[in-house]
Amino acid sequence: MVRVKRFTFPPKEEFERVVKRARRSDRWTNIGLAPDATPLDKAKYKLCKDILRYEQDNDLTTKDIAKQLKLSIYRAEYILYSHIDKLTLDELITYANILNIPRQLRINIPYGQTTAKTY
Repeated sequence: MVRVKRFTFPPKEEFERVVKRARRSDRWTNIGLAPDATPLDKAKYKLCKDILRYEQDNDLTTKDIAKQLKLSIYRAEYILYSHIDKLTLDELITYANILNIPRQLRINIPYGQTTAKTY
């Protein structure tokens, strides 16, 4: 009789430690979109994913993308790992244009909600 080792989820403390470490990571962690993301964040996230898809579809490396966009590898990783807090919508649109990525960008703002700031 062969015993099959059953998978057990790590203890809660270990899981929380790993999640905390991943959140602190500066570059090589793919940042997901928060459930309460703003329309701006959703647009930036979609552009990051479009650029990542372009890289994968064309069998490019991070270095290749950085070279095409005239960026450091470090900066290109922010795009490829969706670090939208470190990127602006304008620059992401510019990068997508440089790569000739076909796209349609829609920003849905719920009725009654505004994203404009009053100064």
